[in-house]
Amino acid sequence: MEIKEYQLPLSLMGSGSCTVRIMTPDGYQQTDKRYPVLYMNDGQDAFFDKDILWGDCSMDFAQYYQDYKGYLPEFILVALCCPKDRAERTELYTPFVLKDGERPGVKGIAGKGKAYAEWMVRSLKPWVDANYRTRREADATAILGYSTGGILAVYAAFAYPDVFSRLAALSSSVALWKQNVIDFFQTVDAVHLQRIYMDVGTNEFGRFTTKEEFLQGADLLYTKYMELQIPKEKIKYNIYPEARHSQLFWKQRFPDAIRWIFPR
Repeated sequence: MEIKEYQLPLSLMGSGSCTVRIMTPDGYQQTDKRYPVLYMNDGQDAFFDKDILWGDCSMDFAQYYQDYKGYLPEFILVALCCPKDRAERTELYTPFVLKDGERPGVKGIAGKGKAYAEWMVRSLKPWVDANYRTRREADATAILGYSTGGILAVYAAFAYPDVFSRLAALSSSVALWKQNVIDFFQTVDAVHLQRIYMDVGTNEFGRFTTKEEFLQGADLLYTKYMELQIPKEKIKYNIYPEARHSQLFWKQRFPDAIRWIFPR
């Protein structure tokens, strides 16, 4: 396993660049094999506790990989770090616009998520494909996120059927953009999607979302998947009793999400 870090231009971020950390699996340097790719939002949480910006812990995936790589698929992980400011992160990961006054107590959010997804697809992915031995087809390309990053992952997976066919969205924050989500699903199909992982805890509270809204949001996503006639066997939907909205809980589910979207 090897992890390399890059600073790639992204004008949407206040810093003007996005920190991207890319993990290649054991054996990558010794063969000419090509690998499937997982693009992950909140990539600062992927590998080490020292890199997190807030929260309880990282996914600690570098250590998990060393301990359990024999039970994991072989893939390249592209971890995209989010902005250091939480409000900027929300704006970057939101593919919809929230107007002032639309949600009591919440300021308007000028969502940049559509432009961010476009950057991922048209700039970042071609760069990764040019510099790493990837399997470039949609069937071998996945996207993952949690909380607001989960909504961005859902949006990208459906908006770019020629790019993504595998989706993992943990504890997706839906409440602020419920009507936008409903409207969005009226414009897409799902024939391209091969595997979907989704989950929610029963005791999740976000900055703008109650635990009831998290559960309702997850059910809304699942209902929309059913309306699009995605076969149930392609979807893993887990509800975790008492799980909170925290990296501590996502860390426990992260490897299972990967194993589901990239079955060995």
